[in-house]
Amino acid sequence: KIIKTMKKQIDISTFMYVIILVIIYFLGTTFGFSQEFADNSNFKNKIAKDVVAIEFWADWNKTNQFNELNKLKGCNVYRVDIMSSMDIQTDYNVTAIPTVIIFDNGIEKARFNPNVMFQLEASRKEVQHSVDTITLNKFQ
Repeated sequence: KIIKTMKKQIDISTFMYVIILVIIYFLGTTFGFSQEFADNSNFKNKIAKDVVAIEFWADWNKTNQFNELNKLKGCNVYRVDIMSSMDIQTDYNVTAIPTVIIFDNGIEKARFNPNVMFQLEASRKEVQHSVDTITLNKFQ
C-alpha cells in the first residue's frame, strides 16, 4: 500500500513538473519573441534615440511580414500597425506594406519597400547592412 501511495505521489509530482516546464516555456517564447509595437502615443519617442528599424505592418498581410526583424543587430526594432496608426503611415508616406524604415536619432536614413505582391524586396542581410553602415558612419 505504501508503494502504491509513493507511486501516485511520484506520478503527480512528475506530471506537475512537466506542466510547470511547459508553462514556463510558452511564457518565455511568448514574451521573448513577441514583437513590440510603436503607435501614435510613443512613435516619436521610440525613433528619437539611436538606430531604429520600424516595420510598417498590418495583420491582414501577416504572411508577408518581415520575419527577420527581430534578428537585426545594433538597433531597436518595432512594428507599426497601419490599421491603428494611420497618422504615422501618412506622415511617412508609406503606401504599401511591409515597408521597413531605418531611423537614426529620428531621421529617416533608409527605406525598404515591398513588391507588387506585398512582399519585402530586401533580405535581412541588406537591411542589416544599412543598419551597420549607419552605425559606422557615426564614428567617421
